[in-house]
Amino acid sequence: MVYTLGLIILILIGIIVFLCIQMRTKDYQYKYKADKMENMESVYENKIQSLQSTIKDLNETAYTHTVTKIGNIDYFIDRCSSLFDRYPRSKFVMVGFSISNMGKINQIFGPSEGDKVMIYTADILKSAALTGTTYAHVNSNLFGILFKDFEDADILKTINKITEKLSAYSPTFAVTASFGIYAIDPARTSDSLMDIMNCTLLAQKAIKDPKHENYAYFTEELNRTYTENRQMSQEMEDALDAHKFIVYLQPLVDLHSYQIVSAEALVRWDYPGKGILSPYAFLPLFESSSLIQKLDYYMWEECCKVIRRWIDNKMTPLPICMNISPIHLQSPSFIDKLEQLLKKYLISKDLIILELPERGVANSSKELAEIISKLKEQGFSLCIDNFGSVHSPLNLLKDYPIERIKLDRSFLNRNSNSDEGLTILRYLIAMAKELNLTVITEGVETMDQANFLTDIGCDIAQGYFFAKPLSVRLFDQLNKSMLRTLYRPSEYYPTFDDFEKDVDILTQMMQRVG
Repeated sequence: MVYTLGLIILILIGIIVFLCIQMRTKDYQYKYKADKMENMESVYENKIQSLQSTIKDLNETAYTHTVTKIGNIDYFIDRCSSLFDRYPRSKFVMVGFSISNMGKINQIFGPSEGDKVMIYTADILKSAALTGTTYAHVNSNLFGILFKDFEDADILKTINKITEKLSAYSPTFAVTASFGIYAIDPARTSDSLMDIMNCTLLAQKAIKDPKHENYAYFTEELNRTYTENRQMSQEMEDALDAHKFIVYLQPLVDLHSYQIVSAEALVRWDYPGKGILSPYAFLPLFESSSLIQKLDYYMWEECCKVIRRWIDNKMTPLPICMNISPIHLQSPSFIDKLEQLLKKYLISKDLIILELPERGVANSSKELAEIISKLKEQGFSLCIDNFGSVHSPLNLLKDYPIERIKLDRSFLNRNSNSDEGLTILRYLIAMAKELNLTVITEGVETMDQANFLTDIGCDIAQGYFFAKPLSVRLFDQLNKSMLRTLYRPSEYYPTFDDFEKDVDILTQMMQRVG
């Protein structure tokens, strides 16, 4: 009995010891696993933090403008859309503003200075503490600010504050901005942000005098204009196919013979329901897009057709001046187009004159110089159009192989009303003549202007004094009438002096015979 009890006790002790050992082993295992799990958790936590940091960096890169380091267009779209959804009853006003003279800053001081101005502008927005606003650098020269529940007076104060800080950028040159203001209709928050920004750009274009007032509100009238512009853009392709764009010719008259020596091709649009539209109604729209290239190609071909018709009808063809839009001067590909047209219609290059706009050639660059040199090498006659409309650096006259300059009508008007202005005209024309350039003046409207230009050596004139732009048929009629007047046989009325000379000659002849 005692033996059996002892055995049981021993077995129990063994079981207890075994269980203790097992429990200790389990503790070690649990501790090992816990340590391992903790290490794994630490590793995963570090990876998650690293991924979160990477995602944050990617988001910042994706939503940050590379130059100014503030929100970009993607950030602006995301942020504004979120605000529209969260606050459907709030009053939102969008202000878009651009640096008005950025083109001149880049031209005179270089693109690096332009980038500095952009960064400075972004810093103004960052330091302005615009509570209740969202701002971004939308594109190269457009900033946007979305105001939420601001009064108009406070918005104008913000605009004035930005304007003042921009004016303090440099003592060397001014930095100016134009602001377009668009009050967003709650019912139209579904409009794309770019449509809204385009409305602010349209408002900017409505600013008449930025020095006096550099902001403008988007109005329903502008909205109608915007809608009409979009409609015009959509209809342009069909209008080209239907030949609704018409060539008008304005005579260029030799100031010494009063003979038409060439003509400038000007475009008109036969628009359904509105009649014949002047280029001022649609060219600014087309020049802001690639549509102007298609219109230029069309006009060049129409001019070639006119010259071909003159030749085929045994009429003496006159050179036609064709406008080259600034966008073409960014690439030499348009030269091949010109060559193809001349070859297609069998027209010699002396029957076309290429008018290069001053604003397109004033910004001298290596690429531009190569394009102009190529035009000259291939035998094209070149003229700088609108000379004097902006600043007309005089190095244009010596740096480029041009043959003609055409003085802008504004240059004539500005300088024909004072002795100083007339002196400027006189010396400019004299200098051009020294460089063997043909001088053309457009905008001539009076006999006094025509006589003065003749007296100071101007070669050719263009303007309403001679004729307005005409359809090709009316131009041909005018040219024929001027030729008949010019070449009418003159009658000879001998004077007494002539009679004395004739008597002397007869006397000498008789003496020789005798």
